Amino acid sequence: MVQVKQKVSGGFRTLEGAKRFGRIRGYLSTARKHSKNVFEAIRDAFDGIPFIPSPETH
Repeated sequence: MVQVKQKVSGGFRTLEGAKRFGRIRGYLSTARKHSKNVFEAIRDAFDGIPFIPSPETH
């Protein structure tokens, strides 16, 4: 995942920025794998109801 960002912009300014990118990218990847609409997952996260996969969801 970090490689994608590195190729696009040349890297991250801080370690904290890299961690945040990885966390968001992982959240969206998980949502996508569970057939959740990515935009809905983002909206729900900002609304305080983040997508949390359960074993029977997948």
